[in-house]
Order: sequence, then structure tokens, then C-alpha cells
Amino acid sequence: MQKVDGVQAVKVSLKEGLTILDLRPDNTITLAKLRQIIKNNGFVSKEATAVARGAPNAAADRQFTVSGTTEELTLSEAPKRIGDAWQLQIRAPTKP
Repeated sequence: MQKVDGVQAVKVSLKEGLTILDLRPDNTITLAKLRQIIKNNGFVSKEATAVARGAPNAAADRQFTVSGTTEELTLSEAPKRIGDAWQLQIRAPTKP
């Protein structure tokens, strides 16, 4: 993950099944792409917590549009404002 463009730092805990990624403020990688990289490395992506800039989608309940990538995220709960960013709980991907 360290080699992925936009990733600044990576911390992994195999014991807790947790990966913490610090992304550069100017990154353009999407959560969908990060999840695909995780899957390609043999791991399962579950619910995620993120701090992002963007805006809740007023037209759709529990949707958030990320600035810079315009990625639409489905949230598990309402986002919480942190200064000029938002803290998000993002649902795990659904199985096809």
C-alpha cells in the first residue's frame, strides 16, 4: 500500500485485522480502488472509517460525495463535521 500514489503512511495490525492509511491531502485515489488493492493482496475489506472533504448528498440518505474524486460513498451512519472535513463510517462492500 505504501507504493500506491496518494498514500503517505501505512500502519497494519494483523492481530486486529486493521489497516490505517494516511493519505496526502492532494490524493486522488478512491476508496473503491483501495479496496480492490486490498482484495488483490488476499484480504477482505470491511467497514471503513475515514476523514474526508466533501459533502453529504442531500438527495440521498447516507450518501457522501468526496471532493477531488467525486466518489459516492454509502455511509453506515450520519457523517460528523470535523472543521472543514467530515468523519465517515463507510459500509462494507456488498457481495455480488
